[in-house]
Amino acid sequence: MEESILSIKDLIVHFEMDYGIVEAVNDLTLDIRRGEVLGLVGETGAGKTTVALSIMGLLQKPQGHVIQGSVVLDGEELLDKTTKQMRRIRGEKVSMIFQDPMTALNPLETVGSQIAEVIRIHQKVSAAEALLKAKELLTMVGIDEKRSGEYPHQFSGGMKQRVVIAIAMACRPMLLIADEPTTALDVTIQAQVLELMKEQIKSNNMSVLMITHDLGVIAEICDRCAVMYAGEIVEEGTTYQVIDTPRHPYTVGLLHSLPTIDKDVDRLIPIEGAMSDPLDLPRYCSFYDRCPDRCDRCKEGNPVLKEVEPGHFVKCFVKGESANE
Repeated sequence: MEESILSIKDLIVHFEMDYGIVEAVNDLTLDIRRGEVLGLVGETGAGKTTVALSIMGLLQKPQGHVIQGSVVLDGEELLDKTTKQMRRIRGEKVSMIFQDPMTALNPLETVGSQIAEVIRIHQKVSAAEALLKAKELLTMVGIDEKRSGEYPHQFSGGMKQRVVIAIAMACRPMLLIADEPTTALDVTIQAQVLELMKEQIKSNNMSVLMITHDLGVIAEICDRCAVMYAGEIVEEGTTYQVIDTPRHPYTVGLLHSLPTIDKDVDRLIPIEGAMSDPLDLPRYCSFYDRCPDRCDRCKEGNPVLKEVEPGHFVKCFVKGESANE
């Protein structure tokens, strides 16, 4: 197997709230190889962003807790790092493009100064040199450097997202986490942002964790795909395997709920029901209540990921013929 730049093992994350314990991530294992783009896809509430925040050391305190697990980035265990150590790692080794660019940017500072701040934190350069590099980064993402002195409210949604991408790539991190980077954008701007990201990923040989609920984005940019449901990975494989030959009923349901240009249908086929309550997850398969292929065995326990073909893993008693170990 190729060398992994990020290795997550047996990660469990809980949020201790007044009304109960939210089981956000449940025994998740995931690897990202050097230079690879891995898509993490699933419905809202599946735990995708919680995984990203666990990697970044940005879980909401005091509610959020990593109960167990390991997150190793380039040979370093991140969960053992202090807050000060994580500040040095964030931006330099791992960066994150947040879902909402408006809340990710400081409305009281110019976009140029916000990009320059990241550069000055991690590189020994003067303020003038940092601002010059910030202007170069703005040009790189398709924004005139003359606009470096403007504020976030003076930019459109697509341009603000480009600024956030420039900030994330300022120090050329080895791992980029993109959390729904195109959700708030129209189709045309989404295509432009994805093309920009592909260019920068290739030129900087970055590894990327692309978090999205849009399988179209997965097909466009990702090498491999992991499908997440109720805090667990239920299917993982190459993008071709997951999208063209899906095995888990949840993955099949996601694909059936998408409109396509090559099929004339009167109605889309939705996934019945709602996601399992993270406050009260079942001890058996979490997709059982919504699954069209469920059987009695599915309530006997929680299946494990099983390799059904080289590089293609499925967590299902029926489709994966897996068993508890």
